[in-house]
Amino acid sequence: MPKEALIGFGLEGDGRIRLVSTSGVRFQRRDYIADWMVGHAGDPIKVRRLPHHDEEIEVFDAVSGRHLGTAFLAGGADREQFTAVRAARTAAARKLRADLKAAEKLRRKRFEAVTTAWPPNSWAR
Repeated sequence: MPKEALIGFGLEGDGRIRLVSTSGVRFQRRDYIADWMVGHAGDPIKVRRLPHHDEEIEVFDAVSGRHLGTAFLAGGADREQFTAVRAARTAAARKLRADLKAAEKLRRKRFEAVTTAWPPNSWAR
């Protein structure tokens, strides 16, 4: 059997639907983080974990039940995990700035000044 098919067996969960926030996932009064969560704020999820192993949790999509990834306890995360989260956030911010710049360029092109008359509804040259 592939690991993806067995990931949910042996894990316990409380069945509650939670939301991913900008600080990760809140589970049993603790925050869990992972680099794959960047850009998923507001997504509904379900959490499952091994009993008595609070260092990491498995996160599943609340609607489809698909495994999204593993999240690590923020208080116990090592330097590599924090670096991965920071790198993912930096990459997402860089992509958003590039998208904003492209949208501004498109807006300027679309609404540029016209000095000659054009037929109606032909603004999309």
